[in-house]
Amino acid sequence: MTIISALSRWQRVLPAVLLALTALVSTSCEKEPFDDTYNVVGETGFTTIVTTGATKYAAGERVLLAVPYNANDNLQEISIFQVINRQDSAVVGTFPAAGVYNAPSQTLVQQLAYTVPANLANKTPVRVDVTLTFANGSRSLRRFTYNVAATPTLKFGATPATYRNGLSATAQAAGDIIGYALVINEGGVGVLPAPPATTTSTLYKNVDSLAYGYVDDAGKAFRLGVVAAPSNGVATNRTVDVRVPAGQAGKTIRFAFFAYSQTQVTTLTSTPLAVAAPTSFTGLKTGRVSFGPSSSPDSLAFNLKTGLNEPAANPATAKDLLISSISGGAVSLSAANTTRYYKLPAATVATGYYNTATANAVGTLLFQNTTSADLGAVALNDVYAVRVRGTGEMMLLRITGVKPSTAGSTGRVKFEYRTL
Repeated sequence: MTIISALSRWQRVLPAVLLALTALVSTSCEKEPFDDTYNVVGETGFTTIVTTGATKYAAGERVLLAVPYNANDNLQEISIFQVINRQDSAVVGTFPAAGVYNAPSQTLVQQLAYTVPANLANKTPVRVDVTLTFANGSRSLRRFTYNVAATPTLKFGATPATYRNGLSATAQAAGDIIGYALVINEGGVGVLPAPPATTTSTLYKNVDSLAYGYVDDAGKAFRLGVVAAPSNGVATNRTVDVRVPAGQAGKTIRFAFFAYSQTQVTTLTSTPLAVAAPTSFTGLKTGRVSFGPSSSPDSLAFNLKTGLNEPAANPATAKDLLISSISGGAVSLSAANTTRYYKLPAATVATGYYNTATANAVGTLLFQNTTSADLGAVALNDVYAVRVRGTGEMMLLRITGVKPSTAGSTGRVKFEYRTL
């Protein structure tokens, strides 16, 4: 993956930005309540400036400006003047006219660079005046203002990674989903309070985008996705779900996150992840629950962990499966505890999923779908993905027989289930 800087992107898009210049008067050029150090006389022709539109820049940051003007106005030079905190002022650069013709806007466009002073404190207000001086002595002024803000920060949260399939870090395989908890601009603010109110918090720049990808064990980088505008500078907690890429089994990778803010980028890299082969289900158990006037009360519930019926007198915490209702010939099952089920669609069952699915696939399936304590009315060959008691343990359960209770006989539901 090649990370292209925001500066390069801005240089490429400047011609497109200038398409509408003949109708544009940038809001960044509005007069601000600073004391002018000179007067503007006899403004000549059409002028404006094009910036990134930001109101916050970091100390030392390089800001590109595009200054378009009409060729017949005979521009002589462009000067950049800054006023820091309404006190210190200085000309920071004077440049002879050297614009390049831009066909879409039918103007000459001169690109200049302004660098934010490196020694300015956070939140310092700055005004920048761009003055165009023409051959007839007249001048045209355009300006923008900003506050000095910190470059965005990235760190992992208290629990950096959550393995969505419920398996351990060492069992993550291709296609598995990992949620990385990110803290953006910890303790910061994105907007200063209106005067006279103040804040001691750090003012941070906006995060324009949060890109993420991975680096393989050969050091090659690959892009996976992007989150648009995740923070306006304020402290933000954000969890980003990433998929373990295919083709990396037996190799070690690292996930990387990139917070882009205008011309700057902040990078955060995860601890190495050794990509494993998928974990297979190795156990197979069978069970049954029964009901009716002749059945034992201790046969109504089942403990999936022990593989035995759970006595009626025992607490509900161990009753993973029990008969919840009987209506006509339909028998409904549910969990009395925190075990949850997801019924697989018939089309998925038809693919042989019960016999071929790995624990990784089942864990991901449970994460991506809504689970329930209720299995509903069960039928022969129904298949359910199971998350046992809110833990990382998962199973696959298949109904192998349903015998309704009729005329006082004992009814039963038989099932088998695959375990780790």
